[in-house]
Amino acid sequence: MSVSSRTEAQAERDTLPGALRVLRRRWPIILGVVLLSTAIVLAKHAKAPKTYKATSSVTFQNSTLPDAALQVNSGGSGEPQRDAATNVLIAHSPEVAEGVRKELGLSASADELLGEVSVEAAANADVLNIAATTGIPRESARLANAFAEQYLAFEKSSQLSSIAAAQGELQQQIAALPAGSAERTALQQSLQRLSQLRAAAGGSVQIIGRATPPGAPTGTTTTTTAVLGVLLGLAIAFSIVFLLESLDRRTKSIDEFEREYRLPALAGVPQSAFRAGRAAKRTDLLEPYRILRSALDFAAVTRQLDTLLVTSAVSGEGKTTVAVDLAHAVALTGRRVVLVELDLRRPTISAHFGLRQGAPGLTAALTEPARVRELLVEPFPELPNLSVLPSGLLPPNPSELLGSTNLVDTIAELISSDGIVIVDAPPLNPVADAQVLLNSSIIHATILVARVGKTTRDEVRRARAILDRHMVEPVGIVVTGLRDAGRYGYEPYATAAGAELSESVDMHAAPPADRSPAGRSQQRTSF
Repeated sequence: MSVSSRTEAQAERDTLPGALRVLRRRWPIILGVVLLSTAIVLAKHAKAPKTYKATSSVTFQNSTLPDAALQVNSGGSGEPQRDAATNVLIAHSPEVAEGVRKELGLSASADELLGEVSVEAAANADVLNIAATTGIPRESARLANAFAEQYLAFEKSSQLSSIAAAQGELQQQIAALPAGSAERTALQQSLQRLSQLRAAAGGSVQIIGRATPPGAPTGTTTTTTAVLGVLLGLAIAFSIVFLLESLDRRTKSIDEFEREYRLPALAGVPQSAFRAGRAAKRTDLLEPYRILRSALDFAAVTRQLDTLLVTSAVSGEGKTTVAVDLAHAVALTGRRVVLVELDLRRPTISAHFGLRQGAPGLTAALTEPARVRELLVEPFPELPNLSVLPSGLLPPNPSELLGSTNLVDTIAELISSDGIVIVDAPPLNPVADAQVLLNSSIIHATILVARVGKTTRDEVRRARAILDRHMVEPVGIVVTGLRDAGRYGYEPYATAAGAELSESVDMHAAPPADRSPAGRSQQRTSF
């Protein structure tokens, strides 16, 4: 499989886990936005004025009574939709509204009444639905019924006017014809039919459904409003999370560190391992460093690890804690370990072991290399094979001091055939001190400490570029600040790295050491 294919497959596998990690990390924002959105929507729903809708239904006809009496078809358009639209306009006309206002004795104008009423034609039926919406249920029903009645009155009045006009026209035509003629007789019959229809005027337009006071207000219910608030909140929350994730340049997972550093993750250290204070109180939290020790044991098969430099991209990633606890974990195997503090700007090893600040240390040994072993401190009486060389008094020129031959001689004095020197160095990006040490022949290997949620991708890339320009080849990275220790079953050791990183260690580490006598003689280091 090609590199691009592996990258695409990895990205596909990481899509869902990555999204779940984002949800776990950003859940307070999502929950807060959803709750706030729902509360705002419900508050607006509660404060909104309640309206009640009542509907009455009336029939309408597509031809006039005079047309029916005279047996002609000139009243209707022949287009049902057009006839329905015409009747909708009539029912919602100012004339009908004015009749309602007078009938009910209302102070509101006709236009105001029309704003409270809507008229729609029913589909596939000659029926008008007249709906009135007000803040009082009984008033809504009263207004809808009044509009229906006034529509009927308007239609009856229109029909009577049409009949009267048709009668007048027929009477003029009859007067102009001679008596006894057949045409005069036919017109007289039509006039008689019109006279009979006056009594039936308005009968074809009827109220088929009277409005009753509604029992519940119109609009969405409280439950529906709450659901809409939750959906709106989720949409806003996911938009905010997407924006924050896009703007957030911090590296948030082990996989991201491996991709950016192009190095294997040797171990992961949970945030709980940093809360115990001094090194003596972290004895039960060393399981991640045992994993790291095993990974270094594999790496030592193919390369020299007599001196190991511990650094990071920036400060605050936990490099000193990793150096201290790794030295402790290695010393527990019985191997000789010397922890040297070469951070001559912000030294903190003394605080980890409760040593006196400002006591003679490395800076004093650089002036008299022969005294270096006299300056070693054994912080744990039960572990005489663990020694610490603190920084001592801080010099004004740390970079020049770290590049001197005296430092090489001093560290060389501390190396033993059965031991290892672990060097706590400054971070790579802010100062040149660690870069000077990376060019020193006395440093055999280095490990990078990286903290999730702190180091940005740009800082990681700058650190990787620095590593590429120097001689010492890094072994791997140690990821700190993990927050899901119990997920991997290492709760007694407060580590989050066990199950996830054991596969990474097996994948990236060298083959097991040769345990034959010849192999043991060639192997210089063993953790």
